[in-house]
Amino acid sequence: MTTETPPFRVRYADTDAQAVAYYAAYLAWIEVGELHFLEANHVPIADLESQGLVLTVAETHVRYVRPAVYDDVLVVRTRMAEAAPKRMLIVCDIVREADGQLLATGRMGDVVRGPSGQVVPLPKSLTDLAEARVDRIVVSPKADAALAPTPANAPQHTHDIRVRYADTDAQGVAYYGSYLVWFEEGRNELTRTRGLPYSELEKTGTYLPVSEAFCRYCSPLRPCETFTMTTAVPALGRARMTFTNRITAPDGERLIAEGYTVHACIGANGRPHGLTPEIVARFAPTA
Repeated sequence: MTTETPPFRVRYADTDAQAVAYYAAYLAWIEVGELHFLEANHVPIADLESQGLVLTVAETHVRYVRPAVYDDVLVVRTRMAEAAPKRMLIVCDIVREADGQLLATGRMGDVVRGPSGQVVPLPKSLTDLAEARVDRIVVSPKADAALAPTPANAPQHTHDIRVRYADTDAQGVAYYGSYLVWFEEGRNELTRTRGLPYSELEKTGTYLPVSEAFCRYCSPLRPCETFTMTTAVPALGRARMTFTNRITAPDGERLIAEGYTVHACIGANGRPHGLTPEIVARFAPTA
């Protein structure tokens, strides 16, 4: 069963300096789609919580097709594509209502945690909603390869960040959309230290919009907690570049999250083109 949310408008708060919806805003819209899906199927979050169960996001993947802009009216179409014994796959299409254009597709791998925090089997009320039963949920088929150990000669940067209350949610942990904001901070710091910050790159008429974003959440972060972010460019494509991000405790003993973003290279006219010689010079692995 596929559900569709009531229409809603893109707010100024959802957009960025490029006058399009910020890439992390899509995760909030996907959450709206999932909540609507569960309520429409008579499995509201409140009912799960009354049983001592907490629905938790384990992985997210978003593929960005077309940009949403301020005042666009959107709907989110949601279905549960698959259910495994301890994980379910929610798929959401974010669509512009006026013309039916697909703007983005999101995939969320969710688990259910019991009163002591351990992952427990999905209750029947959830597995009954799945279109298919599988042994294993795959949110992004290329995630494991993309997140392989970074080559020693790849450009990378490491710095510490402290969790703000604005980054957290009502469960007292960092909201999963906050990780994409931190990924951007990591990219900004890496590009700055390589001598080619976004602001300078854009002055040349070259832009690197996010075309794909993936995050795997391994351990929660809490308000005022400090973590270490390592951002790298493991390899370059002809017209795309991929940044990887790894978040750990400052001592490196606890993996908190890991993910990647893929960026297309486009000109001021919005048309794709190959990575510029300057990008290649600054971000290609060293010999």
